[in-house]
Parts: sequence; structure tokens; C-alpha cells
Amino acid sequence: MFIRKAFYWWLFPSAVVLPVWLLIGWAIFHPSGWTFLGLLVICPILFVAQLAIGGIIAARKTAREERAVSWIDVGLLTLWHASIVVFGCFLPGVSGWIAVVGVLLGLATFWVSLWELVTEARLRVKQTFDAYERAAQPNTARSASVVDGGEFIVIEERRDER
Repeated sequence: MFIRKAFYWWLFPSAVVLPVWLLIGWAIFHPSGWTFLGLLVICPILFVAQLAIGGIIAARKTAREERAVSWIDVGLLTLWHASIVVFGCFLPGVSGWIAVVGVLLGLATFWVSLWELVTEARLRVKQTFDAYERAAQPNTARSASVVDGGEFIVIEERRDER
């Protein structure tokens, strides 16, 4: 549970820390100037992606109540964040592949967290609807049995037209 809670608290700080790490890694490992121009495009996109995924995960009621992410989130976030950290080391020959893997992991994390949110919301709506139906059923049966035991007397009145 500690790991899941730690990842929950890491969701929003990671939106700032990981893009900054890419800039620090560029300063340490001195790739080309073109790489820096690429980072000026990549870092804001990474920031927005991290915020969006963090928001989707935090929108789940179970994540908010437990203040913890799911184990699926832990696995995907670990792989995604590790790929970003390794990419920030700018290893010659593999940085391109690591970038592709990072983008694919980011997309997978987005869609899986969105799927978890929709699935959880659908389950809560279904449970609420079922509870409403159960609560409404006994009331209708009780009100039908109250009316004269099910017997009705019809009285017709005729008016003379004089």
C-alpha cells in the first residue's frame, strides 16, 4: 500500500520534475544544440501529458478515497517514468528507441487510466441505479395493496334530459 500511496503523491510533482530532468540531463551530457531545440518542444508536451494522466487517475473515486493508485498504474507509471529518466541521460545510439518506447508507454498509461476511470464510473452508476430500483419496488407494491384490497366499485349516474 505504501508504494501505491507514494505514486499517488508523485503524480503531480512528476509533471514538473521529469521535464526539468530532461533539461538537466541535456546540460550534463552535452548532446547537440538541435537536441535542446527538440527539448523545448518535448518538455511542455510532457508536462501537459503528465498533468492529464495525473488528473485522470486522481478523478477516480477509489484513488481519491484511498489516496493511492492501482497496481496497474504503478506498473505503467514506473516503466514510463524510467524511460523518461533514461532518455534524459542521452545515451548515444539508443536515445531514439527510448524516446519511442517512452511515447508508447505514455499513450498506454493514458488509455489504461482512462479505461479504469470509465469502468469505475460505470460500475458506480449501475450500483446507484440498482439501489434506486430496489428502494422503489417495495413502495409500489405497498401502495397497490392499500387500495380497497384490489376491489373497485363503479357507480354510474344517469341524468334525465328533460
